[in-house]
Amino acid sequence: MKMKKFFYLMAMVCSIGLLASCGGDDDDEGGGSGPSGKRLPAIEGTWNVWSQGDDINGYKGSAQITWEVVEDAKINIDLGTGTAMPIPIKTTLVPLANSMANKFLPSLLKSVTFTADGQINAMVAGDIDDGQTTLWRSINGYSSYTVINDQLIMLHINADKATEGMDDPELKAQVRAILVKYSAIPINIRWNGPDNPYFYVDKAFIEPLIATMVGVVNKIPITDLDDDDIKTFKMIKGVLNQLPAIMDQTTKFEAGIELTRANPPLPFGATLRILTE
Repeated sequence: MKMKKFFYLMAMVCSIGLLASCGGDDDDEGGGSGPSGKRLPAIEGTWNVWSQGDDINGYKGSAQITWEVVEDAKINIDLGTGTAMPIPIKTTLVPLANSMANKFLPSLLKSVTFTADGQINAMVAGDIDDGQTTLWRSINGYSSYTVINDQLIMLHINADKATEGMDDPELKAQVRAILVKYSAIPINIRWNGPDNPYFYVDKAFIEPLIATMVGVVNKIPITDLDDDDIKTFKMIKGVLNQLPAIMDQTTKFEAGIELTRANPPLPFGATLRILTE
C-alpha cells in the first residue's frame, strides 16, 4: 500500500463526524439515510465556519477540541530523529491542534447546511491557489441526519456515494467498511451562543473509533514505502498506539465544530441553490 493510500484512509477515519459530509466531487442530491420525521428547526439553515487570529498569537474558531486528562499526560512523538519527544497534552498538544485546525479549516470548508428534510450539504474548496481558496463548490447527498432530541442528532453517511470516485478497489473496500461500521454517528449539540451551535463527538464515540484506527494502522505493510514514508508512518503508528491508554486516563473528550448562522432556516422541502464563487 502506498503512503498516500494510508493517509487517505486515516483521513477518512478521522473525518467520521460532521465533516464527513464534505467528501465527493459533484453536487447531485440524494443518498443518506433519510429523515426520521422529527425536525429540529433550531439547526435548519446554513451555518458558516469562522476563524480569527494570526501565526504569532495562534488561531481560534470553529474547530474546537476539549481534552481533560491527568496533568502529566504526554504523547511521545518521534519526528524522525530516532528519539521520541514527550509532548504534554493539555498545555501543548491541544492548544496547537486547535490553532492549526482553525488556521486551515476555513480554506477547506466554508459552510454546512441542514435542510428541513434531513439532508446535510456543504460548501467546500474547489480550487486552492497559494493557500487561498479561489473556487467554492456545493456538495450534496453524502450525508443525512435524524433528530433524536434537542441535544442529539444521528449522522448517516452514504458509504456508496462517498466512495464512488475511488479507483483503487482495495482502498475503496477499506474506506467503505469503515463508513458502514459507523453508519449512525451520534453528534451532540451544545449552544455556545444564540447563533453558535457546537456539534461534537465525545469520549464514548472516540474510544472505539481509536480502537478501529489502531487496528487498521497495525495491519498496514511497509514494504512498498520509501525511507521518508516509513519514518512518517512509524510516527503516526506510534502516536495511535499510545491513545488507548491515554483515553483510559481521560475524564472528558470533545471534538467538534462551532458554526455561526448564515441564513434563516429553509422551508420544509425547499431546495438549496448555491452559486460557486
